Amino acid sequence: MRLIFLFLFAFLIGCGNNSSSSTSKGIIVPAYFDDASLWDKLINSSNNNMIIIANPNNGPGDKIDDFYLNNLNNLQNKKPIGYIYTKWGDRNISEVENDIDKWIKFYPIKGFFVDESATNEGNLSYYTTLYNYIKSKGNYYIVLNPGTMPNEKYFEIADNIVIFEDDIKNLNIKCSQKSSIIAYNASQQQMQEVLQNYNCDYFYITDKMYDELPSYFDEESK
Repeated sequence: MRLIFLFLFAFLIGCGNNSSSSTSKGIIVPAYFDDASLWDKLINSSNNNMIIIANPNNGPGDKIDDFYLNNLNNLQNKKPIGYIYTKWGDRNISEVENDIDKWIKFYPIKGFFVDESATNEGNLSYYTTLYNYIKSKGNYYIVLNPGTMPNEKYFEIADNIVIFEDDIKNLNIKCSQKSSIIAYNASQQQMQEVLQNYNCDYFYITDKMYDELPSYFDEESK
């Protein structure tokens, strides 16, 4: 009887753990807008498995923008990250590092969205330098955005990589570990199909561009 009791107890505990461990789909939002009502939607969303990319001025700008500061402060359990661009490894790396320093100084971010990332092994040292520079500042989350699948070694110097950024009609990829999808011109049905059939860590499927939220954002972010 004791063995049966222990077995049933372990089974019930296991069921409970499975139930409580279920989480919302990860959403990565390019929040490239100054509309307070859209930021309120992000702030008030019940989905805390959400990366929000802030971009005041093609990066942090040269001074604090109070609008962005207030909204980033209100994101609570979500993960705001700062936009920086690299021109596929051609931008002067000291300029990029200067943007990193300004983001950390100006805003309460938790990571960086490294846009226009290269994909080839020849530029790996550039992004390794950036990765090490960012991590030397703290445990910041790093998302690289080549918009396509890079050389596999890039996954060693990123916490996540956007392996697709394009029109939904061109989506034909296989998700890998630490990967995300950003797709536009997508209907609500297409959004639902992507979330059901692709096993990436984060998604952003939209029928708009990046100056608005999807018309079906509430459904997507459940």
